[in-house]
Amino acid sequence: MVKSKDMQERKSFTPRPRKKVLVSNDFREVLVSQETSIIEQRVITIILSCIKEEQSLFISVKSPLNTSSPIQRSFDDYYEGWANQGAVDFEIPLKVLNPKRIMKNKTIKSALVNMANINWLQLKDSSINGYQAVPFIMKPQWNKSYLNFKMDKAVLRNLLNMSHYFPLKKELAYQFSSSNTLRFLMWILKFKKFGGLSMEYSQILKQFSITKDKYEGRSRFERDFLQSIKADLDSFNDLSFNYAYHEGKYTFSIYDTSKSTGMNEKFVSLNDLQVDRSIKYLKRKRTLNDANVRILRKLFEVKGYKELSTRLKNKIDSDLYGDNYIKAVFKLLEKQA
Repeated sequence: MVKSKDMQERKSFTPRPRKKVLVSNDFREVLVSQETSIIEQRVITIILSCIKEEQSLFISVKSPLNTSSPIQRSFDDYYEGWANQGAVDFEIPLKVLNPKRIMKNKTIKSALVNMANINWLQLKDSSINGYQAVPFIMKPQWNKSYLNFKMDKAVLRNLLNMSHYFPLKKELAYQFSSSNTLRFLMWILKFKKFGGLSMEYSQILKQFSITKDKYEGRSRFERDFLQSIKADLDSFNDLSFNYAYHEGKYTFSIYDTSKSTGMNEKFVSLNDLQVDRSIKYLKRKRTLNDANVRILRKLFEVKGYKELSTRLKNKIDSDLYGDNYIKAVFKLLEKQA
């Protein structure tokens, strides 16, 4: 029997330009349940950009017209005609993963090896009525220009189960400052239709497998976890959240960031958060009084966090404090003008 051309070809995926990618509910649960690095999240986003057309085959399109819908393809139908493959191939240009060449090759390599670890993903196994540990990707390879790896069909099935799915901006993985941001976003999106939720603090920690002593109390949890996530989403996403704490419970409200201006929302940008942290640090280290702090905050407002912090970093005598520190700041800025 002569094989057709389709059966002789191996299925291979490469990234395509996207504004948004689609996260299946199955995979959303995976992202919430385990920690992933920003590099891993970027790889995940690129993979989702590669398979968006394939995902669309499994999305039921609702039509206002009373017409007969095409028969929905099953996963087995989707693989019909493939050359009996147990895996599919991905090829990702390094310039797509690391466009500004900020990430070190060693760090990228470590992330790929970690994703190829057998404990990276747990999939339901109906044969034992339980779960099976599997690698997310297999056989990662790299050179100066490309990353290549394979993905098992069982893992791809997880990404293609589009009975419920969530759109995600592709660029978010390139803008987040915290690896917790994507994880938290995937979690809170589940409650979007309710406008938010209330949950006990201890239960939130449990949702993200965070030990009770990791943040040394609730205030540290807000500072190091919630505030940085909120700043990311306020700055880069179309949905963000507010939160309040009362009698052991956090209440989260979800809002559209494009419509938040002019409303009584506590809107914190990433720049604002970075400025606040810098000022708190400098107030303590440089023994600044309230007047010094007001002057410094005004300088940050005019220059912006990134520009001012770059100009000041390690350039002022460590023995200068209070008014003398502020005078040295102005003197330095005048020299650099």
